[in-house]
Amino acid sequence: MDAHRLIKLAESKNDRDLVERVINRFYKVYFTDGKSIADKDVLTAAAVEAGLGKDEVEKILASDQYERQVVGDEVEAQQLGIQGAPFFVINNKYAISGA
Repeated sequence: MDAHRLIKLAESKNDRDLVERVINRFYKVYFTDGKSIADKDVLTAAAVEAGLGKDEVEKILASDQYERQVVGDEVEAQQLGIQGAPFFVINNKYAISGA
């Protein structure tokens, strides 16, 4: 949940490159480095390394900001039958599952 909330924070900046950096950094930390993105210190460090401000990241993690949006995304994913990530939907018509 927290990683997804920080991705929402990045999206709020209207900077697609920042969003991609945050997502890619989270993937690297989890899949390559073998660290838990459920650990707030690990998640904070990764988000800051990707370009988000430390104070802003800590503020988001100490709140419930963006939680509704993430839950809304989860509901939409369930309605589309998505059960794993990555999963891509193109034009609400074509679905691609897997890396």
